Amino acid sequence: MTEDPHGVRDIPLGTPVLGFNGAELGHVREVHPHYILVGQDGEHEDLEVPVHAILSFADGQLHVSVNRSAVTEVDDVETVHRMDEE
Repeated sequence: MTEDPHGVRDIPLGTPVLGFNGAELGHVREVHPHYILVGQDGEHEDLEVPVHAILSFADGQLHVSVNRSAVTEVDDVETVHRMDEE
């Protein structure tokens, strides 16, 4: 069994993700041991949020210590490519 030091396995897909400034970044699309893929409705680029940026998971929302400008954007083509590698 893989270790889960950040408890990311307990975060449900679809959970709203709020940035440090309180703005919604999107929703949890995928959960990985080192990052969370955050999807945005109507957008083609997902956001890769490192798990060490998680501040809390409360009231059905995931609060992170980063804003949109501080995370890596991942486009659809790259996401599909990554899925083929796993």
